[in-house]
Amino acid sequence: MMSIDRTPKITPTTLSPIRQNAAKRADKGATPQAARAGTRVSLSHQLQALQRDESQDLDYAQLDKIKSALASGELPIDTDKIAHSLVRDIFSL
Repeated sequence: MMSIDRTPKITPTTLSPIRQNAAKRADKGATPQAARAGTRVSLSHQLQALQRDESQDLDYAQLDKIKSALASGELPIDTDKIAHSLVRDIFSL
């Protein structure tokens, strides 16, 4: 039978020094207005250009034709050819 007095006492854990420092900085510099402002993010010019999609990489008229041909069943799909290409691409990696 084990005595309760011989069990090791549990000590509470403490925050890591990094978290302690972050909490101190947050307490010192936190103002209600700063808390509401949130984080500001600025995007690079390249990312902004991607979001505007000025590149015209896709021919949307051709894409619409392909979509309608697929929906109506006019465009034949060779599943064996697609599977063969996928397997070839996988093994070429």
